Amino acid sequence: MSERCTRVPSPHGRWPHGTLLAELAGSGEAANDLLSLGTLRAYAPGEILLAEGRQETFVLLLVTGVTKVTALSENGDTALLAVRLGGELVGEFAAFDNRPRSATVTAAGAVTARRIGQQDFLGCLDRYPAAALAVSRMLVRKNRWSVRRRGDFGSCPVATRVARVLLDLVEDYGRPQDGGVLIGPRLTQAEIAGLVGARERSVHGVLGELADRGVIQVGYSRLTVLSPDGLQRAARLTGTDDD
Repeated sequence: MSERCTRVPSPHGRWPHGTLLAELAGSGEAANDLLSLGTLRAYAPGEILLAEGRQETFVLLLVTGVTKVTALSENGDTALLAVRLGGELVGEFAAFDNRPRSATVTAAGAVTARRIGQQDFLGCLDRYPAAALAVSRMLVRKNRWSVRRRGDFGSCPVATRVARVLLDLVEDYGRPQDGGVLIGPRLTQAEIAGLVGARERSVHGVLGELADRGVIQVGYSRLTVLSPDGLQRAARLTGTDDD
């Protein structure tokens, strides 16, 4: 059931690093205004929040849970583009340009989000320059992610691409656990393959090799990074190539 509220606290006491609401941590007024807009809605696991191609202009401010952003490729396959979680905004492209949705957003588990109309959202950005700047930075981050992935696809082997995506996921969603860093969103190996533009079999082999070397620990749809330095080397970002 939908409801209206004036403030929704982060379930962890603070919003995850890299999210829109984390950006607004120093501007409580702007964050509270954004969190007061629209209606709070609950979504069941597997439920579609936004559908690719649909003509609609509202945005969703995710409050709790994890979502997966997917799109259809030219050959008809479904590619995982990104994961988004509480504190992040989805659907903003259509709010700015009135064009159909460019991707589908699906709940990976139970999700709550504020559904905010286009005019209310744009009005908040007009009222609070801090909010407008935070949204601009968020759009830049999303664009940088896309640019990095395109560059990696054209110039890096699969093993390097996998390691770099894992590093990005650790930076955005990692949390310390049992002597390592757990990547928060549950991702299957097929979904990781979608993120790096490779076959699932190739990704399976790369993850197995990283696990054998003690760099990561692979669980059921969960990955824990045991050696960040080892992952940096695998990503070839330290100036030292792996043999």
